[in-house]
Amino acid sequence: MSDAHIFQLIGIVYLSAGLGIIISVRFYGHLLQDYAEHPAVTYVSGLLALVVGWLLVTFHNIWVKDWPVIITVVGWIALVKGISLLVLPGIYVRICNAMKTRKALLIGEAVVVAAMGGVFAYLGYFVL
Repeated sequence: MSDAHIFQLIGIVYLSAGLGIIISVRFYGHLLQDYAEHPAVTYVSGLLALVVGWLLVTFHNIWVKDWPVIITVVGWIALVKGISLLVLPGIYVRICNAMKTRKALLIGEAVVVAAMGGVFAYLGYFVL
C-alpha cells in the first residue's frame, strides 16, 4: 500500500466522520451516550485503535521531512490511543460525557476532523 493510498483511506474516513457529526449532531450525541454506557464498545474501540496504530507504526514508521511523516504520527497517536483506551477507559468515558452535554465541543472536534480529512484526501489524491 502506497503513501497515497494510506492518505486516501485516512482522508475519506476522517472527512466522512467529521461531516457526519456536523450534519447529524443529534445522532452522534446518542452514539457518544451509548459509547459511555457500554464498556464493551470502549474495549473494542481500544483494540481497533491499537491494531490500526500498530499496523501503521510497524509498516510505516518513516521519519522524514516530508508529507509521509504525517502517516507515522497518525499511527503513533492511534497506538497510544488504543493502549490508553484499554488501560484507562474511564478517561474516555468522561470525555464522551463532556462532549454529549456540550454540543459546541463536539462540533468543534468534528470541524477539525473534517478539515484533517480534507487535507489527507487532498494529499492522497492530488499530491502524492
